[in-house]
Amino acid sequence: MEEIEKQQQRKIHVVMFPWLAHGHITPYVELAKSLHTHGFRISFASTPLNIARLKQQLLQAQPVPEIDLVELPLPSVEGLPAGAESTGDVKRGGTIPLLIEALDRCDKPFEALLRRLSPDFIIHDGVQYWTPRVARSLGIPVIYFSVIGVASTYFTEGRERNNPTAEDLTVAPPGYPSPAVRRRLFEAQKCLLVHRKDPKLGISFMERLSICAEECLAIACNSCVELEGAFIEYWGKTTERPVLPVGISMPPLPPRPPGDRCLDWLDCQTARSVVLVSFGTECTPTREEMAALALGLEESLVPFLCILLGHDGGVALPEGYEDRTRGRGLVVTKWAPQLHILNHPSTGAFLTHCGWNSVTEGLRFGVPFVALPMQYEQGLNARLIAEVLKIGVEVKRNDEDGTIYKEEICRAVRAVMVEENGRQFRSNVAKFSKVLTANECQIRETNIRNFVSFLRGKAPNNENPL
Repeated sequence: MEEIEKQQQRKIHVVMFPWLAHGHITPYVELAKSLHTHGFRISFASTPLNIARLKQQLLQAQPVPEIDLVELPLPSVEGLPAGAESTGDVKRGGTIPLLIEALDRCDKPFEALLRRLSPDFIIHDGVQYWTPRVARSLGIPVIYFSVIGVASTYFTEGRERNNPTAEDLTVAPPGYPSPAVRRRLFEAQKCLLVHRKDPKLGISFMERLSICAEECLAIACNSCVELEGAFIEYWGKTTERPVLPVGISMPPLPPRPPGDRCLDWLDCQTARSVVLVSFGTECTPTREEMAALALGLEESLVPFLCILLGHDGGVALPEGYEDRTRGRGLVVTKWAPQLHILNHPSTGAFLTHCGWNSVTEGLRFGVPFVALPMQYEQGLNARLIAEVLKIGVEVKRNDEDGTIYKEEICRAVRAVMVEENGRQFRSNVAKFSKVLTANECQIRETNIRNFVSFLRGKAPNNENPL
């Protein structure tokens, strides 16, 4: 009898719909896998090229999750190259605003997709602000899943700002938990563009995020109380929506790739002696920034492994640089297994742009940070690292224009790798790593269970959802 009743119950069906960026798709995939493990039916919607990439990724997982991959063809937009379906692709030509415009044209096809799938929930990203409108017309509740840190998210989204000045963007919302987490003026000047209406699309980037936060059933965040508790509590108090942490995703470490140049090089270094330098898939330092970075690393006398994507034509290093740093430094311009590198015993620090995925990866493996933010919310993440969590230092820059100096690169690297304060940074980050990874990442699982309970309690027309 019990088995018959169980068969009569149906799985809650969720459509996952991330923005077209690797740094967004990855946490959406991890959340999808977690929900699937708890008995949910998952349909993952993205463009054909992203679905093809994702299919290969999921085939490598053990066991292979039963996630329905659904293609949503990307309409053509003048100026957007054929085959450009992610932010990484548009580096070959075109611009991200053209990619956003193309995705905006998916609203009607997405509506048709929803009519065919009839899901119970949609979990969506902030760029496609029209998702709540489409879902509302079909009576489908939506969850806005913000994949960046809560401290930086709410600093940015916490207020309605019409045509703000750069000075406005340096001021935190009223009651914000930390006076140390602030945007520098030169960072605010760079952020003005995302607060201004696109004349062609009629909406600013920040308006997109605000609409998503205001029109959802709940907000899911890619964090946990142990890491950003004060900020999560603050966001929950200042919004009319539940703010639900789903924990830091920690996918299983894949097998070590054989013959990898970076890992083989690290094998020859001493324990905790190397600083990893990586700016992710979206950030590419300018020629001037690269020169300051290279010379600062050289002057630090610390071994370094520098991964620079987006430099397929080669990196413009100072004359004679490779000869002077031979044996102590390695510069690569191709993909490298960053998780394996962070987990390697020779890695002693992580010089990063402070994208949220990179921050959580460093935390996972207990690697202290040298923070060198490059754009958008990354400066706020850098202050969280250096001033709140105290798990690293931030590279000082020119307050007026953000110029990077080789002396400050050198000073920050040595502060973490050589000087006495480095011990405290290593101790602090080791504590966070231990908490986040204890008992097979129990904190993540507890957050997922709470999120699952919320969804089951809110499932429409489903009295006994699995």
